[in-house]
Amino acid sequence: MSGRSRVPWLYRVVRDRSGQASPLAVVLILGITVLGTTAVVTLGGAALSETKQASSAARAEHSMTLFDSKVAITALGDSQSQSVELSGTQDGQYVVRDDTTRIVVTHKDFDGAGASEELYNETLGSVEYRTGDVTIAYEGGGVWRTQDNGTSMVSPPEFHYRDKTLTLPVIQVAGDGSSGQSPVADIVEEKQADRIYPNESSTYSITGDSYGNPVENGTVEVTIYSPHYRGWAQFFDDRTEGDMSLDHTNESVSVELEAIGGVIGAFRMPNEGNSIDVTGMSSNHTVSEYTLNLTADNHINNMHWSMYQDGPTQDIEFHVYSDDKCKGSGSFDGEIDISIYYSDASGTYQGWQKTDIDPTAPNAAVQVDCDTDPATLTVDFTNNSTKLEYGAISKTGNKNKWYFGDDIDSSSVRPSVTFDQHAADDGTTYTAGDGDEVTLYNLTNHYMALMAPSFKLSVTDGPGGSSRIDEGASSGDLDYEQADGGRYITFLHVTENRVRVEVR
Repeated sequence: MSGRSRVPWLYRVVRDRSGQASPLAVVLILGITVLGTTAVVTLGGAALSETKQASSAARAEHSMTLFDSKVAITALGDSQSQSVELSGTQDGQYVVRDDTTRIVVTHKDFDGAGASEELYNETLGSVEYRTGDVTIAYEGGGVWRTQDNGTSMVSPPEFHYRDKTLTLPVIQVAGDGSSGQSPVADIVEEKQADRIYPNESSTYSITGDSYGNPVENGTVEVTIYSPHYRGWAQFFDDRTEGDMSLDHTNESVSVELEAIGGVIGAFRMPNEGNSIDVTGMSSNHTVSEYTLNLTADNHINNMHWSMYQDGPTQDIEFHVYSDDKCKGSGSFDGEIDISIYYSDASGTYQGWQKTDIDPTAPNAAVQVDCDTDPATLTVDFTNNSTKLEYGAISKTGNKNKWYFGDDIDSSSVRPSVTFDQHAADDGTTYTAGDGDEVTLYNLTNHYMALMAPSFKLSVTDGPGGSSRIDEGASSGDLDYEQADGGRYITFLHVTENRVRVEVR
């Protein structure tokens, strides 16, 4: 029995065709072997390199997270210095960069007239680990991983937003040094809790007001300029509901929070044509107090006085009319009218009115005090006893004594209206001409909730010599619950903290 030939197949093919062992066959065999070996080595080497890089990056993430905690202890805590061993690798390198990343905090429209104030503008600096196309960076109190133009957050930055309060303990990194072989990072405190905002010694450029809380008017914008801006953007998106914008050209992200100050509470009455700013009002009938204390300018006979909002899509007017004045005996024998006008640009309006309020009646929404000189008139728009009837508004006097007098004359009352826009509404429909009534408290809450979260209430006091109220001696009180949500800011706290980092 003959054994199977041990001659390679390709060699036999060439031999059979040529009758002799061709050197070409040997070359082919060797070439194929070399190519196969090269492919295995190349692909295997690339895979091994990627595995080593991923492993190095993972170790660096762990080291940077530990470094983050040590910096926080030094910059924000009680320790003046800390040291931390960073994971070493032959391929990667740790670098301290104090010229990277910038944070800018701006109060936009702080004066209500469009002006902006740059509250803070400084570099943050960073400590970076680089291996291949992966960068692990400590920056702004957080740790970020950037690879292939994408950034993910490893640990969150020092940006704390909760219950309409933004706290920014800015941590700056200064220093130098770089190393790739089992380095040690020495962290030393240079500055701690240097107050930026609020700060009584710093003032707004136009108004001269001190940097103080609550933050009123406009918006507060925080902008981060960083190679890792995409990670910051994801963080802002997860933690707030503010308006966010990205600038890919400048590698920056901004988040903007609406300043709602506090509730208005007690206020001095604005002069004719001026207003109070209602900001951040909840949209579910949370007005607990809306009272006006109006001081007469000589007398209140034929007095027309209003607070109104002339908005782009919604108008409202709270109108008060008096048909008499105080007598020499200190009595008032007249009646007071209260009207509420509301329009939502639908071509019709919603009107509510009570034209015969006796201010001497118990629990009336209006009280007149003729014992003072001049007389005072108190109107409680959150009164729960006085009711207004739905229907067309009957104006007393010329239309120019109402802010929306022309609109009342040129349009008609909506035949019926249903209150079902808010959780506190009961879905009742009110029809003009049917005598349907609602308490002043419910009407004020319903319509202010429609205007919420932010609107203005301006003053009009009748034209020319018909003015009957001295706004300078008058006041009001408006209390309400503020809106929930992650897009508002009432309190801002910014401090500057700095550490020096030496990598050795």
